[in-house]
Amino acid sequence: MLRRALGDAVRWGYLARNVAEDAQPPSVGRRPALVWTPEQWRTFVGHIRGDRLYALYLLAVTTGMRRGELVGLRRQDVDLTAGTVVPSVPRIVVDGKTATSDTKTETGLRPRALDPMTLKALRHHVDRWEKNRADVGHANELLFCHPDGCDIHPDSITDWFQGHARAAGLPVIRLHDVRHSYATAALKSGAHPKVVSERLGHADVAFTSRIYSHVIPGMDEAAAGLVAGVILGPQDKGQESDVHESVHEMKTSPLEGGDDED
Repeated sequence: MLRRALGDAVRWGYLARNVAEDAQPPSVGRRPALVWTPEQWRTFVGHIRGDRLYALYLLAVTTGMRRGELVGLRRQDVDLTAGTVVPSVPRIVVDGKTATSDTKTETGLRPRALDPMTLKALRHHVDRWEKNRADVGHANELLFCHPDGCDIHPDSITDWFQGHARAAGLPVIRLHDVRHSYATAALKSGAHPKVVSERLGHADVAFTSRIYSHVIPGMDEAAAGLVAGVILGPQDKGQESDVHESVHEMKTSPLEGGDDED
């Protein structure tokens, strides 16, 4: 961040050079993410059903939204007719206090489609939110706030989430690990990495593939079978043996077309 700030100062003519370019920051090891299984997710969702923030937790589970995006979600960011959500003004913690921020990437501003269950929960939450605003008289545009209209601190969301996990008898994970769990489940389900990358708000699909490279090998094997099934049709064990024998013959016999054949 300092390097980028000083780079701006150089471009604006305030500094002759960016001294931060010479710095060699230490490498920081990435903490391995802990993810829940689909069965554990279903247990969690069943446990929080009826909670006042049920829609918030469900959004985290089914969209992989960041904590700041969840607590910064406004009524105007949700299109209940189209069934989409655009978290455009995330809220982050700076020196213990909450502040608004910009989205981390341009893809973060793209509408994210909601599944029927999440959309239903969000509709119910909006109805209750609008009634509460009328009863109490507060003017907070944040969808997830206290009943009196006061903002919810992002750290409180984390504490409440982990409290629910303990009460449900589940391994306690970080709220950010919910995002990792979503990405892992999405990729394993066969969702295209480009689509998963956009729903997570990553800068590009290469970043997504690098972070979740541990999921790719299984996807590659599954894709090999699916593509072969489309091209070659259903295969029984006899056909598989014929294919293996043909491959063996190709490897041990010279190609008739010479070296130019690919």
